[in-house]
Amino acid sequence: MGVKSFAWGLIGLGVALGLFGWSAWNPVAFVGLTLTVVGAVVLATRRRGPGTGA
Repeated sequence: MGVKSFAWGLIGLGVALGLFGWSAWNPVAFVGLTLTVVGAVVLATRRRGPGTGA
């Protein structure tokens, strides 16, 4: 599993937990939102490959 698929997995899990938490009115929605944000940050900050800078 690469970083890109891991990040998309986090985003997918975050969205699913967010939807479940929204309907159940419990803290799971916050965890889902947090996982979605972490997945987006991982996608935004991952290295693109050799020679693409620091």
